[in-house]
Formats: sequence, C-alpha cells, structure tokens
Amino acid sequence: MTTDEQPSVLLVDDTPGEAANFAAAFDRLTHVRTMEQLDAAVAGNRPFDIAFVDFNLGSADYTGLTALARLRRRRPGCRVVSYSQLAESGRTLYACAARHWFAADALLDKVHNHAETLRRYADQLAGGANPTPIGWQRRLEHAGLIDDIVAEPYWVQIWRALHESAGEMQAAARLLGRDAAQLRGFKDRAMAAVVEFNRVIHDIEPPLVQRNKKGVLSTFAARHWQFLGAPDLTTAMAADVRVRSPR
Repeated sequence: MTTDEQPSVLLVDDTPGEAANFAAAFDRLTHVRTMEQLDAAVAGNRPFDIAFVDFNLGSADYTGLTALARLRRRRPGCRVVSYSQLAESGRTLYACAARHWFAADALLDKVHNHAETLRRYADQLAGGANPTPIGWQRRLEHAGLIDDIVAEPYWVQIWRALHESAGEMQAAARLLGRDAAQLRGFKDRAMAAVVEFNRVIHDIEPPLVQRNKKGVLSTFAARHWQFLGAPDLTTAMAADVRVRSPR
C-alpha cells in the first residue's frame, strides 16, 4: 500500500452495525461476520492490508482465536488488530493471546472505534508504528502470562470445572472424575499466575495473605469466563497453530 491509496481493510465481527464507523473511515472495506465468510474472503484475490478481529463471532464453535490463526496462516502479510471491548468478560485474556500466540500488531478497544481513530491506526501501521495506547503497550509486554494462565491443555477443563463449581476444588475434581489432590499443582500454580496477571494487566495489588485461593480463582474464572470457556481455546493453544514472534 502506498501513502496515497486507501488501505484494504477486513473487519471480522458478528455485529451487523459494527461496520458503520469502518465504512466512514475506509472506502475499501470487507465486513465478514462468520468463519465461512472469512474463509471465502481470504480465499479470494482481494488483498488485505489490515484486519480488525473481534473475539465474539456469535458461534458455538469458533471465536476470534480461530480467525486470527486462519488469517496468520493464509494472509501472513496482513497487519492484524485485536479488536474488542476490553471491559467485557475475558477480553484482556484475548488481548494477551492475540499478541503472544498470534503476533497481533496492535490492540483497539471497541469503545474508541471512531472513524478518525481507525484511520490513524491504518496510517501508523502502514508506517511501521504501533498505534496501541501506551498503557496497553506496557501491559502487553507481559502478554506471555497467558501461558501461565492456561499452562497445559487440560487446564482448560479445570478452569471450566472450577467455574461450574464456584471455586470448590472438591466439586471441581468430582466433575473431572479426579481426586482433589491431583488438582493441587494446578491450584498453586494458577494462583501465582492469576495474582501476577491481575497485578500487571488489571493494576490489582496482590493480596497480603494468599490463603483464599478459592475466592481468587473462582472470581478470576467468572470474570474471564467467555475466554476460558471459548470452544476453540484448546485448539488455539496448540504449538502448530500459533505465530509466536511479533513483527
């Protein structure tokens, strides 16, 4: 893309009206709302300079994690912006996963998707700069903490059982068909990861006494449930799916 031509922009978002500000900002816009539409778009001949990828795609099978993986595999030259409302459940985990697992070039909170901001993002990305707000750039320096939150694929099932059991480790173990002692390693390691994630991403000071692991872990599971319960989370964690080196 030269400085004189409009960028070709791909918006991956299931909300019909979400494209309004993008249409005001960009003449060359493609809006896809499903994975099928995304597959068709990237299989075509139209080039895409930038893709804005939301987390929730209104699907029982996929989220923006799968969309990011497919974009990185099929359109590796396209700049990618993880695009979501960061106040919603699980979105900060999505921001970290997008950066650390799929080398997202930038982050944009949906509440700031004004046409002038979208154009600024496109201009700065084209120039090799990172338009992400400085505060979030600093937070995303710690995006690798996502690997501590879901350190192993089976942790996804533990987080889900923990959420269903309101933090009761004994009940979670029963849901998983395990002895509670088998989850002790998860409990200790997950507690340390959650405390650090809350500190550097959410600016929450560590508790003075870390005995209430049930409360801390159950609160975290509830707060981030949409991400931890994502149907494609385990697949996105696979080493052969990720793109681990930010450009």
